[in-house]
Amino acid sequence: MNVLFLLSCLEPAGSETYCVTLAKEWEGHHKVFWISDQLHFGQTYTSMPITEKAVPGGVRNTFRVLRYVKENNIQVIHSHSRRAHWVAAQVARLAGIPHVTTIHQPPPVHLFSRAFPCLGDHTIAIDEAVADHLKKYFSWGLRRMSILRNGIDLAAAKLGQPPVAEPRILYLGRLTGGRWRGIVFIFDVLKRVGKSLPTFCFQIGGRLPPERAHEMETLLKEVNQAIAPSFVELHDFTRDLPAFISGSTAVIAAGRSALESLASEKPVIALGETGVVGLCTEETWPEALRTNFGDHFETKYAFYPAKLELGLRQVLDPTFNAVDAGRWGRAQVERDFNVRTIAPEIEKIYQSLTA
Repeated sequence: MNVLFLLSCLEPAGSETYCVTLAKEWEGHHKVFWISDQLHFGQTYTSMPITEKAVPGGVRNTFRVLRYVKENNIQVIHSHSRRAHWVAAQVARLAGIPHVTTIHQPPPVHLFSRAFPCLGDHTIAIDEAVADHLKKYFSWGLRRMSILRNGIDLAAAKLGQPPVAEPRILYLGRLTGGRWRGIVFIFDVLKRVGKSLPTFCFQIGGRLPPERAHEMETLLKEVNQAIAPSFVELHDFTRDLPAFISGSTAVIAAGRSALESLASEKPVIALGETGVVGLCTEETWPEALRTNFGDHFETKYAFYPAKLELGLRQVLDPTFNAVDAGRWGRAQVERDFNVRTIAPEIEKIYQSLTA
């Protein structure tokens, strides 16, 4: 089957790695074509300005993508962002092919989105919070919907705990958009409680946008003064993510970064764009699943300092069994996020729409 993945990426994001994982799983079975503003993992793709607004940019993109669909005999178009959904909906209607959407985060609610939800012939929500949001605000635009979580390639994870000279806590994620609010929250908590924690290294793994460079420099100076002899250091985006994760004691992350860390048997403190869940355990796992590890709280600001402080104290406690915690986390990912289970479910959706 010829499948078009339509995205609107300007930087590496969870939606792109989601697509990469699916495409690898389908190698030899389906041919995946790619259109996006930019892509970052070596895919052969056609660059189009999909991030442009519906009028006039989206209209131009519709006819560009329509031409591409016809030239490449695309049988299903699968879109992965708001701007991509709008273009894909128009193209699918004009070309007479099925349109599948994956909704990676609750879409904003306003007049245009309510009038043109563009949720496709089948809508895939990645968690319960997204599904409930769609039912509440966009029910009339839903034809069929499934909850299918982000698929993870478990074989790519690097397992095991490193020999630890000193604990290393890794924050993993973008430093743009809502993620920036999360890192500022972490710094505020560290400045307040860092002196009372065992000595540790706190590493930040994520691409820093140039416009945030001066602010980050100031924040790093403040927090390092406040928590010494512990310290914070900044690392840029890394392509060898499994190796980077493997050297950590525990990870603070949300979304796919949290999943990839759990798959590597690392304890994870779930903290995302809208709030903090805390250390992933049996007690917190249902909330972690529902909110995509803190990205999709309904309150939009569920940053409770006590939850983060407790998580830090738990993973830095000398009696904490990181090995057992890591194995438990890996088992949850194997059960709920294994791409070998999820990819066939998406294939079934394609087949039902093209039968």
